Amino acid sequence: MKKVIIFLMLAVSIFALGDAGRILLNNKKTVDKIKGLKTEIAALDKKEKETNDTLVKLEEENKALRSELSEQLANKKVVYLTFDDGPTPQNTEKILAILKKNNIKGTFFVIGHNSDMYKRIVEEGHTIALHTYSHNYKEVYASEEAFFKDLYKIHDAVMEKTGVDAKVTRFPGGSSNAIVKKATLRKIIDRLNDEGFVYQDWNCDSTDAAGNKRPVDVLVKNATSCNATKINLLMHDSAAKMTTADALQPIIDSYRSRGYDFEELTVYSPKFQHRK
Repeated sequence: MKKVIIFLMLAVSIFALGDAGRILLNNKKTVDKIKGLKTEIAALDKKEKETNDTLVKLEEENKALRSELSEQLANKKVVYLTFDDGPTPQNTEKILAILKKNNIKGTFFVIGHNSDMYKRIVEEGHTIALHTYSHNYKEVYASEEAFFKDLYKIHDAVMEKTGVDAKVTRFPGGSSNAIVKKATLRKIIDRLNDEGFVYQDWNCDSTDAAGNKRPVDVLVKNATSCNATKINLLMHDSAAKMTTADALQPIIDSYRSRGYDFEELTVYSPKFQHRK
């Protein structure tokens, strides 16, 4: 009964106050809404701070993990098996079979013959790279224009047969060869960089280029004498290099026993360049 009386008195008061009473009630509702909004804003601010703190922590963890990964990659022992002057039925097929048996990917710097074999190299997961079309030193190094005419000829041949836009290349004789003039080489290197190519030399030589039918034990000894963390091993799969294929399995076994992994070269691989 007492509550009813109080309610009636409040109703009478509001009626008596008229608009003023309604304004007071509306103001109270507005104030309550403002208080509610302030509470929500405070909660959101707290959540935003917690989110920002979490982001900062995650960024720090990400930075630390990337640093750790970079260090691990830098210390990872890797051999890049590379083969120049092919492909040939005599040797490339043997080499591909050995690589497949060992679940290893290699890099083949091809020239402009036996182009029907390009596709198999790609289909088996290896990198197909460019070693000029003709491999004729006199023609290739006659000028900057001559070099790129030959380079794009092999590039287009690879593209036609495989659909691969090959960008890894190797100079015939390496960038330290004594045939090309220094001024011409400088122009070629600058243009290679401008046009998105990455040229690779080597830091370990099997010495199979020193002659045909080199003894297998000599090739294995020379090819496995390198101790760098990252090894770019130069070999050849041209028709005359029969003993290179015979030496490949012992070479693989030696490096594996020393804790090396094997990878193919890409445009993102470490650069092995005699001249830059």
